[in-house]
Amino acid sequence: MKKHDTHKIDLLLQYTLLVAGREDWESRELGMIHLIKYLYLADLAYSEHHNGETYTGLNWIFYHFGPWAEKLYQRIEPALLAIGAEKKVYPSTRYEKDCVRWLIQNDEMYDKLNRELSIIITGAVQSSVHKFGSDTEGLLHFVYKTVPMLQASPGEMIDFTPHKFTGQQPEQAQEEDTTPIPLTTRQLKKRKEKLSAIRKNLKERLDKKKKQVRFIPTPPRYDDVFFEGVKYLDSLAGEPIEPLEGTLIIADSVWKSKARFDPDVP
Repeated sequence: MKKHDTHKIDLLLQYTLLVAGREDWESRELGMIHLIKYLYLADLAYSEHHNGETYTGLNWIFYHFGPWAEKLYQRIEPALLAIGAEKKVYPSTRYEKDCVRWLIQNDEMYDKLNRELSIIITGAVQSSVHKFGSDTEGLLHFVYKTVPMLQASPGEMIDFTPHKFTGQQPEQAQEEDTTPIPLTTRQLKKRKEKLSAIRKNLKERLDKKKKQVRFIPTPPRYDDVFFEGVKYLDSLAGEPIEPLEGTLIIADSVWKSKARFDPDVP
């Protein structure tokens, strides 16, 4: 089990909420689920530059279809109250518990933490918070499709080690980051000629369309012949499917199926 760093967890929670406070008003209030997922994304970004080691040291697990860390959940309230964040409680229509949201706007504190944290962390938090804000559905959809999540199954620890989900050692992956190969003069000339031909072809097709007289189709006549024809076509499909009720059981092996993370699997 990894040893988590409470100071770093608190720092990251505080910074995430301060970043949200600089967004438009509808994105400033974050709940527990947003904060947890944003810290997961920050740990993921950090791990990509530190051979799978996370910033917080949290033991992330796959819980209820998403990343979860109990120690992080326990630190949310004390960490945010410590910087004077406002706690808002709204009645929930979907869940038994009330909905809790946190809010703070403090540019001075934001600047202080922004200087204290690494650019990898600040960049990841700023980017993800700006993109999703308090959009729970969009954030969850994005998080669930990250590679470490696609490689894990419910109840398992989430492994951030890069080579575990790239099939390469980190050094190899870095070396194989492709750089643009310079084209020769002849290749550049050919590419220019192809682009010119494509532009010319598109222009000719657009000019031709403009000259064509627009065809206005005759609307269908909904008479007995029409409805008899539809009835006949429906009969070609065979007997209608009868509705059934039952329980669909999915094997646990689906979590390790290549179909979850391999785009080439149909």
